[in-house]
Amino acid sequence: MRRRVEATQDVESLWPNGLGTTLAIASGRALAYRGGIARPVVAAPQWTMDRTGRVGADRSGAGRHARRELDAEDVAAWFVGQLPEGGYGGLVVGSPHGAAVHLAMALGVPWLPVAFEVPTPEVAAGERPAADGERLARGILADNPDVGVRQVYDPVWRGWSGAATAYAVVRWRRLPAAYRRFVAERLHPEAPIVVVRDVSRWQTSPGEDGYSFQLGSRASGLGPGDYRDDRSLRGRAPREDSDGERAVDRGLVEDLRRYGSAHGHPVRQVLYRHPDVLSGAVADLYRQWLRAGDRTAGRLVVECGRLLDPWHVLRAGLVPYWCEHPLRSAVRSLSWWLAGSEPFASVDVFAEPPGMPLPTIAHLEEWQAVAGFATRHGLVDRRCARAYPTGVVPGHHATQVLRMHPYDLPYLPFLEAPAALSAMTHSAQTDGLLVI
Repeated sequence: MRRRVEATQDVESLWPNGLGTTLAIASGRALAYRGGIARPVVAAPQWTMDRTGRVGADRSGAGRHARRELDAEDVAAWFVGQLPEGGYGGLVVGSPHGAAVHLAMALGVPWLPVAFEVPTPEVAAGERPAADGERLARGILADNPDVGVRQVYDPVWRGWSGAATAYAVVRWRRLPAAYRRFVAERLHPEAPIVVVRDVSRWQTSPGEDGYSFQLGSRASGLGPGDYRDDRSLRGRAPREDSDGERAVDRGLVEDLRRYGSAHGHPVRQVLYRHPDVLSGAVADLYRQWLRAGDRTAGRLVVECGRLLDPWHVLRAGLVPYWCEHPLRSAVRSLSWWLAGSEPFASVDVFAEPPGMPLPTIAHLEEWQAVAGFATRHGLVDRRCARAYPTGVVPGHHATQVLRMHPYDLPYLPFLEAPAALSAMTHSAQTDGLLVI
C-alpha cells in the first residue's frame, strides 16, 4: 500500500491546452445545446512524467531533460469526441480563432482545430529555451511522425506566467485518423469543408525533423523584429519567411483536399493576414444573417481571448466580434470597424485582462470608448473592468453573463456555406481576407 501511494505522488499529469482546446470545447457545447441533446463526456488525453523525470518504461531521462510521451491521435479523437453524435452538413477546421467558431455555428457545423498547445515549463524556467525546446520535442516527434512541433518562447511574460512564456504548438502535417473517420462517416454527401487559415508570418529558427523555435509571440503586441536574442537562438539566424504559430500546415491542407475530394466533399479556404480582419467579416455576416431573418441585429458583443460563448451568441441573436488579445492594435481595428458600420443600439465588451501592464496593451479607457459607440447601452463588463489589466477573470465568466440575455426565437435557419463565403468576400473587411 505504501508503494502504491508513493508511486501516485511521483506522477505529474499534463494535458493539451491553449486557445484551440477552448474553442473545440465551445464548439461541441454550442452544437449540443442548439440540438437539444446531451453533451458528450470524454476524458482528457494526457501523458505522465514522474518528478524524477522518468516517463513510462523510459528511465534514461532525468529532471527537465526527461522525454515526454504524447499520442497526437488520442488528442484528435478527443477533439472529435467533444461533438454530439450524428451527421453534419459540413465542417470548419483550421487556425484557432473565435470568429471561425462563430462562422461554424452560423453554418450549423462543427469546428475542429488542426493544432494544439502543450505546456513546456522546463523551457520557461531554463536558460537555453531553443535547446530545451528541441530536446522536449524529440519524444513527441519520435512517437508522432505526422506532426510538427513549434516551440514558442516569449521572454516578455517571463516571471509572470510560465504558460504564456513557453509552450509547444503541436501541428498535424497530415489529417489524423479520427478526422478521417469523421469526414468519411459523419458528413452528409457533398457537405463542404471550410479551412480557415492564419497566413501571418513570424521569424523562426528551424530545427530537424519538423521542429522549429519561435522567439516571441503576437500576444505581447510586438513584432518579430522586436525580439533579438542570439543566445536563445543558439547562434542561428532567424528566418523571416516562416508561418506564424497559428498557421495551418500546408501538407495537411493538401491531404484534406485529396481526402475530401475522394469522398465527395468540396474544400474551400478562408485566408486572413490578421485576426481582426476575420472578426470583422464574420460580424458583418452575422448582421446580414440576422437582418435577413427580420431581426434587429443591433446588439454587439465584443469578446476577447477565452471570454466567448458561441452558444449564447447564437441563442440570443447577438452580433459577435472577437479580439485575439487585449492589444491597442486590436482595439484600434475594432474602433475602425465600428466607425464604418451602422450604429449598434447596445455594445457589451468582455475585455480579458492580460495579467500584466505593457505599453502595447489597451487601456481600460480605450475599451470604454469602444462601448461608447452604442446608441443606447454600452458597457465594459464590470468584473473585467475591476480585474483589468493585472487580474484574472475565469473563462466561463462570459457564459455566466451572456446567459442573462433573453432567447431570440424562433431560431434562424442555418446559412449555406457557399452563400456565407460569398457574403464574406463582399464584406467591407476584404483587405487581408481571401476566400478561395
